[in-house]
Amino acid sequence: MIVLSFSLISSLFFKEQWLWMDEVLSYLLISDPSVAHMNDAVVSGMDANPPLFANLYWLIGHSISLNPMFLRAVSVVIFASTITLFYRYTTTLIGTPVANFVLITAIVGLTYLNLTLSTQIRTYSLFLLIGFGYFVVLHRLIASPNQIKLLIAHCLLGILLVFTHNFGLFYVAVSGAFFAILFVWSRQRQYLFVLAAHALIGLVWLLLWFPDFAIQTEAGKPHSWILLPTFSSFFSTVGELAPTLSSKLERQPLLVFLPILRFVLVVGLFAYIALPRLKNNFQAIKNDKPFMFYLLSGWIYLATIGLALLVSFVHTSVFVSRYLWPSHLLVVYQLVYAWYVLGERWHIRIRISVWGLRLIPVYMVLLAGFLFYQNRRVVVFPDVLQYLPQLDKRYPVFVESAHYFLPIWFHDKTTNVRYLLDWETAVREGNMLNATVEYNILKSVRDKYKVAGILPAQSFNPIAVPHFYVIDEGALYQIEHFIQTGQVRVIRQLPIGLSGHRLLECTFQPLHQAVGFQQYK
Repeated sequence: MIVLSFSLISSLFFKEQWLWMDEVLSYLLISDPSVAHMNDAVVSGMDANPPLFANLYWLIGHSISLNPMFLRAVSVVIFASTITLFYRYTTTLIGTPVANFVLITAIVGLTYLNLTLSTQIRTYSLFLLIGFGYFVVLHRLIASPNQIKLLIAHCLLGILLVFTHNFGLFYVAVSGAFFAILFVWSRQRQYLFVLAAHALIGLVWLLLWFPDFAIQTEAGKPHSWILLPTFSSFFSTVGELAPTLSSKLERQPLLVFLPILRFVLVVGLFAYIALPRLKNNFQAIKNDKPFMFYLLSGWIYLATIGLALLVSFVHTSVFVSRYLWPSHLLVVYQLVYAWYVLGERWHIRIRISVWGLRLIPVYMVLLAGFLFYQNRRVVVFPDVLQYLPQLDKRYPVFVESAHYFLPIWFHDKTTNVRYLLDWETAVREGNMLNATVEYNILKSVRDKYKVAGILPAQSFNPIAVPHFYVIDEGALYQIEHFIQTGQVRVIRQLPIGLSGHRLLECTFQPLHQAVGFQQYK
């Protein structure tokens, strides 16, 4: 825990400290002086998750500090605590403390997703911690399905899970399916208690949160911002849950097979180890706790991926690696378990000598240095900032995405940054899917927090903004509409070295300046 916390927190002070879009939204909510108003804003569509994270961080922030770096450190500590608890639980099942420490920390350190999610002011570290607790209780319920304390713990953790992230419902659903299979396989009626507990979790979510969830989903209409999975995006998404030597190299054309290889390796190992054992009688498998956790891990990992795919193609796309992050712990356990099982099966025994033990402190220092270096390299905001100082401060700068607007508005008080709320261009066919989602989110931000830089369409006229700049993103359609319809004239195009970007200096056409913009809407 100390190694992970120290290396990741310290690295935050040696990199760009700007919050990215989602973190700015989180911070707006958490820094709200009124917890009631914050929860009202959460429901309005500013966030797409239940309120547990925002309320917990609101309490921590207002009790200790609202400094963004402190709140990021809270996420890191939660993440490091989760990995520590996971290591301890794994060691009670299989392996030795020293070998498990090396294996688990190596896998965790080489998984790029851990660096990006554990350092954010977002719900994901909390989601990972509660997810781990939920998995542990599930494992113990296999052996004791009628134990009251475990059933209560399962209900509480399950409720916390679905009130931390809506994707928690997927984990509850697939774990319920797992126990339904156990019930059919074992014919033990005690598993009905566990199934009832799953139903109770779903019922609580349905009664307490679904009405607000329905309001939140309005921000995702007419469509989600998440693209439907493709063959390549599927493997890149699930590949982020497993370790890699270099995520940058995997983006090279000749190495795109590596994410596929990682997924095939994890699934292949699971099939190779688990399937032959399933021929044994149920009681023998049930009594083997390490293997039962391996079986549970493999099922939840694969079934959650399958369910996310099904929902994505049938209803709304939800196939994003960060939603699947709790499954990373299951992948780690599968790899650790496979290490020991295959070593024994192939008569390969790795013993750590006295000299090996003496090298553990060296390994810890190297691990801390590696995590520090890797996290320092993670960039969450593009290089567009370097082009802003050259602009005339008298004129506002319009950006076309919330990814640009929110961080610049939050951090750069010298730039008069604006975002135009224009539904007509947001819903244009061919525009990026996130255009409508960002419209709905920023409309809620304007309504709830009175952010003046978010400009309604009716205020985009020559009286309000006679002269302005635009950071035009080629992937988004907005300013092009006003230029093509003759409402806006480009005075000049300034140099900008970002691919897919134009930096434009604009004004309204003289005719529109004379008679007003609204007549031509």
